[in-house]
Amino acid sequence: MSQTNTASPSLPNAKDLDVLRVRFCATDLSHPGIASLFNYVLQKLPAEGQKAHHHNSKVTPPSEIIPLDPINIVQMEVRLPPLPAVLGELQEVTNKPYASASDVGAVVGKDPSLTAWLLKLVNSPFFGFSNKVDTVTRGIALLGIEQFKTMAMSSMIHSLSNQVPPNIIDLDAFWRHSVGTGLAAQAIWKMLGRDEPERLFVSGLLHDCGILALAYAAPKTFVALEQAVRSAGAKHRHQVEQELLSFDHARLGGMLLHRWNMPLSLVMSVLRHHQVESPDRYTEAAVVHLADVVSRAVAGDTDQDIVPPLEPEVWKFLGLKGANLVFVADAMLERLNELCDMLRG
Repeated sequence: MSQTNTASPSLPNAKDLDVLRVRFCATDLSHPGIASLFNYVLQKLPAEGQKAHHHNSKVTPPSEIIPLDPINIVQMEVRLPPLPAVLGELQEVTNKPYASASDVGAVVGKDPSLTAWLLKLVNSPFFGFSNKVDTVTRGIALLGIEQFKTMAMSSMIHSLSNQVPPNIIDLDAFWRHSVGTGLAAQAIWKMLGRDEPERLFVSGLLHDCGILALAYAAPKTFVALEQAVRSAGAKHRHQVEQELLSFDHARLGGMLLHRWNMPLSLVMSVLRHHQVESPDRYTEAAVVHLADVVSRAVAGDTDQDIVPPLEPEVWKFLGLKGANLVFVADAMLERLNELCDMLRG
């Protein structure tokens, strides 16, 4: 893991510092975790004269937002793409008590794009296998059926992002944040000494799938909502959604994953990643909540990357210190660009 540079940073551009303050405007800067992240990003701000993204302070009045029902989005009036057939078959075969790597490989092999996506991921530095994995069956033998199934299910965000109408969402920025949250969640899970950290990568990767679902299902409403979010000042996105839609993207994403029969732990991680009730019961959701904060703080680079508030109960339960988040941020940034380019492509 790379170490944080302790050398004295160049003085940041005043406008860049303003952007950073805007990014953290919904948080408590006196909190040790938030303060650690703020100082971490502050050291990485560009020096005077370098190019940076700046916050646009001009407020754009939002268009009219038509009320929506998330149940209608998921099940009734506005149809979201169904779970790809091969993933449904994969669920069935892996639920059998004596399923083999060959059985699972035969199902995955029916979808060439899914096969290519999974082999690309298995052969990435993320797993670090010394020899190239050239078949799905070999990948399953190395990773195990459950982990491989979870990876296959995570491909849904890739397919869903490709179906969103163009020019209404910055997919590169969305993908970068999703991958960053997955990497941060994995690093936090490892720091806690928990098993199967790759599962947390998938939870982080999918945590904002409700944003894509809304963009796909109701693009006009999504565009109006984006205007409202940009004009919301210190309010985070999920707070604006709750006010204007009476639900947020976390609820919509959790409902969508439930409809797709995803594991309950994954559903709850997405559903509760902004409002974590009982972090001792929903530990994965608590980790994704913190990972979302880290990713927005460290990997955000636009005027819409407002860091969400950090729930005090989550911080207390996880028992981390501000310095721990520096190591999480380093671990995330070390892999982010390469893995993001690979998965997005």
